Amino acid sequence: MKGPVLTQYSSHANVIADTFRAAFAKSTVGDHAVEMTAPTDSTKGGLLALQHVMLKPSSGMAMVVGTVNAGELRSELRSYEYLSKLNEERFKRPLSFDEPAYEAFLEKAESVLGAFGIEVALHDPPAEATPSVTDELKAPPRQRGRLVPIVVAVLIALVVGGGVWLALHR
Repeated sequence: MKGPVLTQYSSHANVIADTFRAAFAKSTVGDHAVEMTAPTDSTKGGLLALQHVMLKPSSGMAMVVGTVNAGELRSELRSYEYLSKLNEERFKRPLSFDEPAYEAFLEKAESVLGAFGIEVALHDPPAEATPSVTDELKAPPRQRGRLVPIVVAVLIALVVGGGVWLALHR
């Protein structure tokens, strides 16, 4: 039985993913296996060529640690500090692996991706997190920022715009 016919971009992205997975087949970051997604169909000329680099524990949810865009020959990987901060915010616990193990992963990942001419950029956590809508709503009314009025304005615009669209397309 034949597999799907892949385009030039998706075939290239699959080769990168297969090579990446093979390079990390016998190594882990703490108790996490290293994975990379690969397209199963056309990437529409590279428009949908974004692949995710993940660390997967034996049980639990995978952690996305970066992306690769084979079409643009660039990759973005998160720093240990970034992952640590994200993990603390989401799960209220420290990472299950240490910084030296993650740094070894980053070094090897950069080497594998570099072999394909892919430039790797390392991202640190944002300096200051922007408040979410729920954070804004939890604040006392006098301390609420401009986020709530903006959200309300967008919702009103969508409702009015939808009414106009319906009136024009009847």
